[in-house]
Amino acid sequence: MTILFVGVIACCSGKPEDGVPLIFAAASLSDVLTESADIYERDTGKFVDFSFGGSITLANQVANLGAPADGVLFAGGEPGQLIIKAGLMLGGNAQRVITNSVVVVGGRDFPVIRSLADLALSNERIAVADPQLAPAGTYAMLALEAAGLAETISDQLIFTGDVRAALAAVESGNTKYGIVYMTDALTSNRVEILFEIQDLSVDYFITGITEAHNSRAAQTFLNYVLIESATREVFKSAGFEVRRAGTGPG
Repeated sequence: MTILFVGVIACCSGKPEDGVPLIFAAASLSDVLTESADIYERDTGKFVDFSFGGSITLANQVANLGAPADGVLFAGGEPGQLIIKAGLMLGGNAQRVITNSVVVVGGRDFPVIRSLADLALSNERIAVADPQLAPAGTYAMLALEAAGLAETISDQLIFTGDVRAALAAVESGNTKYGIVYMTDALTSNRVEILFEIQDLSVDYFITGITEAHNSRAAQTFLNYVLIESATREVFKSAGFEVRRAGTGPG
């Protein structure tokens, strides 16, 4: 299995005819998809390659620059709309059955805060994914705008390429606080979750890419992840909510 973290268009490690699908996926899914692919390989003998990064960046690469994705698993609504508008969605409907939440985290020796207002009053630097590149940043800005704090806090924000980079900034001490996904925060023993931003959930957009060489193989893997109990448990253990296809809000 090949894993790529991209800032430019990614290329599949194998030849197009090798049957190994390349999945473009949100950086927030790197751990769970890698583990799921290991389970898939053990069960089926089939392999999957990944390219991880900010969902908006990746979606633009696929939809507008012809990046060779066979399937995608993106966070938030904008990346999915880019795929749909480009006519690249395989089949009639993309699945939106994986959900995440958004939290504020603090690093070592942080003053305790319990609200976005406290965050603004701290006058500390705050790591946030760039909303032009990753939906995690879009959701963070939506929360700040809803609280009437977007302008007040703007000078404190440090923008990063994706949500994992925002988490890393807090872990390294480059920023005191960060706004990240719950599941990313749970991967770290160097940050503490201070509070969850209420009424803010993140759906993931999942589909094979029409006319891609290995689109069916990609869709088979994505279906496996959503259906098999072992892979669903990987996601749930990491803090994601995973609904059955066709149930709950989409």
